[in-house]
Amino acid sequence: MPSREEILATELAVLRAMCTGTREGTVWDKGMLLLGSYPFRDTLHQLIFEVLQEINTDFPEVIRKQLPTRLTKKGFPSVPHENFLAPHGLSAADAVERMRQLRLWAAGEERPDATVR
Repeated sequence: MPSREEILATELAVLRAMCTGTREGTVWDKGMLLLGSYPFRDTLHQLIFEVLQEINTDFPEVIRKQLPTRLTKKGFPSVPHENFLAPHGLSAADAVERMRQLRLWAAGEERPDATVR
């Protein structure tokens, strides 16, 4: 099992790819499909994913514009959203592979505190 730090770094990289796209194009749709029931380990990561679901678009320009506004409307005006809009360096294939890896890690983990979604 990977360390908590490795899981959190993978979650962050995947969320960045979903927010900003990759050089090959968007991976937002793959993220929604693969991570819709994934239990994010960091509550901020979960919040960002839920806001991405609400924005409901794969256009990075729209996400970049709406992310801070949506976070503020949800009561989180001071969330460091810029961190999720930062460059990530992942290809589309790498981002999707990391999404799959997160699911595998979650499937192999016993978490008494996990909620069923």
